[in-house]
Amino acid sequence: MSKKLTLMIVPEGGEKIFSRTVSSRLFKLAAVLTSIWIVFLVGVTVVYTRLSLQASKSAMLEDENQRLREYFARVVDIEKSFRKNQELTARLAEMAGVNLQTLNAPVEINFDSLNSPPADTMLISEPAAQAEQDSLTPEQLLEEKVPHGRPLYGWITRSFLAADNGENDMHSGIDFAVKEGTAVTATASGIVASAGWDEELGNLVVIDHGNGYLTMYGHNKQILVKKGERLLRGDVIALSGNTGHSSAPHLHYGIVKDGISIDPTPFLD
Repeated sequence: MSKKLTLMIVPEGGEKIFSRTVSSRLFKLAAVLTSIWIVFLVGVTVVYTRLSLQASKSAMLEDENQRLREYFARVVDIEKSFRKNQELTARLAEMAGVNLQTLNAPVEINFDSLNSPPADTMLISEPAAQAEQDSLTPEQLLEEKVPHGRPLYGWITRSFLAADNGENDMHSGIDFAVKEGTAVTATASGIVASAGWDEELGNLVVIDHGNGYLTMYGHNKQILVKKGERLLRGDVIALSGNTGHSSAPHLHYGIVKDGISIDPTPFLD
């Protein structure tokens, strides 16, 4: 025989007492159904929250992609204008009888040899570089290890946003919109801390400058240096690209000081 439970509601003021008798099985069933309903509501709330966050991030990425496309279109327009100016210059030179062939001859650069000179020049170039370092004062040596200038020139499509602006808005560096294959240079002397693939920044180069500063160069098409290489400011380290989480060709440039990402803007020219 199943037990029964009596639920009584006693109002103040001597009003009529409300009571309801139910079986213990029915009470347990109601409790189970209520628990299931609460778990269901919690699950729906969690799923909805995650979907909302993903939608927010997707909207932000779409906005950034649109800005990159617009700035890249500007770069293309500038290139077209430059080519038209070249054609006009060639016509004017032809009318004036000036031969521009030698002036316009392209300079071929072997990027593979920039940081690894040939064997027959190794003994000459390394002492020369060492002599250049030795000729600097201690103050100049310290200055050479502080990031300064731009790793390349291009449109700044996204600026630095600190972490305290919110996780969704954080951006740990500056984005430069440039054509794929643009040479990327080190902004300070140091040692290559890492050179390889990163899920977010694609082909990534990180340089340790030995004074608490790290510089980061992401989304490259090709990396031209190896881990452990010693670099001077201005050395070519990579060719810009569109790798990792990127929708248009650009370079992500970041500076870390004592483990904290800082705004690279004050360090630019």
